[in-house]
Amino acid sequence: MFKEGNLMTYELVYRSSKGNNNYWSVNERFTRKETGHFQWSSAIEINQIFPQLKAKYPTLFAKKKTERFYYLDVKSSKLIKLSPDQEEIKAALTPDGIPQDNYTCPLKITDSKYYAIAIDAPDGRYYFNTSKGVFLKTVNDEVRRWREFDKAAATANTIRVNKKIWNKYPDWNPLSNYVINLKTGAIVWPNKELNSFFPASFESNYGTTNSAFLLMMLEQLDTQLQEHFSSINQQPMNTIEDPIEIPQIDFERYNAKETFIALSYIVRVIVQKPLIDKALKCYDKELLQDYLHTIELADLSRFNANEFTNQLQQTRLKRRKIKNLALFLNIIAENMNVEKILKQLWQEPSLRNCYHYRHPETGQRMLDIMNVKSGEGRAGENY
Repeated sequence: MFKEGNLMTYELVYRSSKGNNNYWSVNERFTRKETGHFQWSSAIEINQIFPQLKAKYPTLFAKKKTERFYYLDVKSSKLIKLSPDQEEIKAALTPDGIPQDNYTCPLKITDSKYYAIAIDAPDGRYYFNTSKGVFLKTVNDEVRRWREFDKAAATANTIRVNKKIWNKYPDWNPLSNYVINLKTGAIVWPNKELNSFFPASFESNYGTTNSAFLLMMLEQLDTQLQEHFSSINQQPMNTIEDPIEIPQIDFERYNAKETFIALSYIVRVIVQKPLIDKALKCYDKELLQDYLHTIELADLSRFNANEFTNQLQQTRLKRRKIKNLALFLNIIAENMNVEKILKQLWQEPSLRNCYHYRHPETGQRMLDIMNVKSGEGRAGENY
């Protein structure tokens, strides 16, 4: 079916929004190169084969709109808009070729995240929750959904080899999960040809070598790398979908310099730990014995109890300050390797105000760019 020959005079072309032509190649991927294009003998054949290509390579066709596809008459260099049978496309993308006309989306979706991972169990369909690593019977906000088909397919492929997940479902086939478009009900991954590799039943010891499993992984890796190696894999960055919000940090309160000052204080106090331990021992033994012996030997008829009580209280209050400090230092010393921290900070090259270029030629070019002669001043800072 897919051949390249001298009699073939039509090529499949996808025109991007920027007007770039991407040709279907003999390697069964899109290319911008002027050679290696796949050719057909007639435009009718391209229209007929297009739904099959779309179903066989869902990753390559996922983000490409059908209305941007053309066929090129090589002889006349004319581009003519492709007009594939929409019903054939729909059937090819639907399990067993059955259109999902009666399908109703089980969830109200307002964010264009239509793709989810599902699996069919004896009691019905389950949907995957990535945060907990479980399948859910009820479709709700806990079901993980994706906007990009590629990410959903990659995740579905990854969890097939996750033993931790499948240990929870020993009676389920790890290779039977799929990606579903919640809006249309179409199963968009894996495609039919990949499904043909799967065994009817899957042994519980799926960690052992299994030819069907290896073929599945190879097929998915081939699809992934075809797109990765493609010359058109230079898409402009998207600044709209899945934006991130950079956390705002109050550098007036939290910064590296103040952190080091705090660490320095802790280190200097820890250095005093032997003296603090010795002082606490004095209060708990010698000084306490002095007060006890005073009570033991004193003539209570001439004893100034108020002054004695006042002195004892002052002594115990001083002892409490030392005890509190000793408690903190003991816990810090037991749980923090201060020597290791200081040593790693000392050895960290990013905390030094100098940078040496590893490659002399590159270094010299960079110094020239900075208009600095070698050996003068500092070359830069290492971040």
